[in-house]
Amino acid sequence: MNTKNIKAVNEEIIEKTAGKETDNRLKILELFGGIGAPRKALQNIGYSIKSLDYVEILPFAVLAYNSIFDIRYTPQDIRLWNMKCDVLVHGSPCQDWSKNGLNNINTGRSILYERTLQILNPNPENGYPELVAPPKIVVWENVPNLVHRHREHFDHYLETMESYGYKNYWDILKASDYGIAQARDRVYVVSTKSDIPFTFPEKKPLKKDIQDYLDFSADFEENTPSENEKNIFFRKEDGTLCVREATKLGYKELAEYDVINLEFPNSKTRRGRVGHKIAKTITTSPRQAIYYNDKVRMLTAKEHLRLMGFEDKDYALMRKNGITDKQISFLAGNSICIPVLEAIFKQAQELHII
Repeated sequence: MNTKNIKAVNEEIIEKTAGKETDNRLKILELFGGIGAPRKALQNIGYSIKSLDYVEILPFAVLAYNSIFDIRYTPQDIRLWNMKCDVLVHGSPCQDWSKNGLNNINTGRSILYERTLQILNPNPENGYPELVAPPKIVVWENVPNLVHRHREHFDHYLETMESYGYKNYWDILKASDYGIAQARDRVYVVSTKSDIPFTFPEKKPLKKDIQDYLDFSADFEENTPSENEKNIFFRKEDGTLCVREATKLGYKELAEYDVINLEFPNSKTRRGRVGHKIAKTITTSPRQAIYYNDKVRMLTAKEHLRLMGFEDKDYALMRKNGITDKQISFLAGNSICIPVLEAIFKQAQELHII
């Protein structure tokens, strides 16, 4: 893409302001918007953004988004629009698709992706106007279990998007393949109306490990594991610290900068699992410990945000506005990994899809 196109972002003539000035900012619609990972990703690769709307029902998520971007959105449930946008990103709730969730779609949370489909193709007979123009690209992020155990819903989404004239491309991408020290795999569906086929960005060797995300000012005593969690650690006679894994492997000797998953206390496969210099998936209730200097402490909320691609200033703004560390950790686990989105959007930019 040449310099003129990068700066202009999109040369299509759009609605003009009262002063008859053309707005060439990239227009995005964020559904189930969380703390604004899509917006962050697009800004990070150089786009000037006009957020047409941001929809998130969780009040402290909206407060966090407003804190980061200095905007004044209010909590709202997902609804219908009549406007023109370039990019639509949605990460509908994944609790009931997840391996760790109830896998019960009857709660109505996870099938909220249907609301996105309604927005993309509203029914005038029901009083909903047609969209001025459909988005050039729609990105859906969710857990891989959606593909493996709930394939009928995944296929329904793909088939419906195809019926709207979109071409679908999907893959399961791991954050650690795109520059972040977290073994977080998610399914990404990219739907476009372009005649240019979309190809997912190539994997890249990880250049940073967990050390690059640690806050070395964090206090070990203030971030100590619970007494129950401490029970899975023990020392051998030679003093080597070990962790009991909830697997047939028994236990594992810890090496410097190992990350230990302390979540799921009743899990037969996950508790005590170790990542060497790389975090496990950050969830909405993250309990992961880091081992260094022959001691163990929990990863902090600031580190959870860093492992999703957010900046320390984002953490500071959230705290300044009264959001607790527990809430910040929840929001980090509920977000989309920014570097993965950056790679996807860069690819779409290079292919002239956006």
